[in-house]
Amino acid sequence: MIAFLSKYRRPVFIGTVAVFLVGVFVGLGAYVFTSSSDDAVAEVGGSKIPYKRFITQVNRVMSNMKDSGTEVNDALSKTVKQEIFREMVIEELLSQQGGKIGMIVPDFEVAVEVQNTPQFREGNAFSPRAYYMAVLGQFDMSPSEYEAWRKKSRLAAKFKQFIYTSVKVTPEEAKAYCLAKNKNLKDFDKNQAKYTDELARDKFANLANYLLRQLTSRQEVKSYLDRIEKRG
Repeated sequence: MIAFLSKYRRPVFIGTVAVFLVGVFVGLGAYVFTSSSDDAVAEVGGSKIPYKRFITQVNRVMSNMKDSGTEVNDALSKTVKQEIFREMVIEELLSQQGGKIGMIVPDFEVAVEVQNTPQFREGNAFSPRAYYMAVLGQFDMSPSEYEAWRKKSRLAAKFKQFIYTSVKVTPEEAKAYCLAKNKNLKDFDKNQAKYTDELARDKFANLANYLLRQLTSRQEVKSYLDRIEKRG
């Protein structure tokens, strides 16, 4: 899931912190059920995810794939929608959790991101005109809607980073990981940092998956995607 969207990270602005790993937060579908809504693709803990934002991201990814020469069929289209849906639900879950433990995203952080986004610049300077035209034309949002989305995304990223920094790997654990992987320790000293990093990522993936399952067992997650698609 994450690997798929990482390929299209730039057009959909997903993955602002590089701690998303392959396999993290899998199995979300087991916790999502279908209900109904007119203006949302999902509802997470009482907070709606706008269908308009969902379909805009889907269309951007699909357009990028076509531009790169990828043949887009019904099966691939369905996969894109499922992956983006999961990503948006996960982002909502994590941003809510970050808020619950007191994390915040100051306005200046979003302002810096906006001013440094290439799509919003003309020459070497930020352009309010380019910003307005890009968020309206590419994201179908007003600047205030876009900035609220970016704030939510950055909050989710901060919470992911918080999880990642809580992971610790001892030298003994790294050595055991090397031994299990290579059946010997002959290159351990030379590659200790690499093994430590790999094990930390594995631990993070396991911790993140556990946390997501805990969150989805405590918070109601409603999917309206199937009903919207059938209504078409």
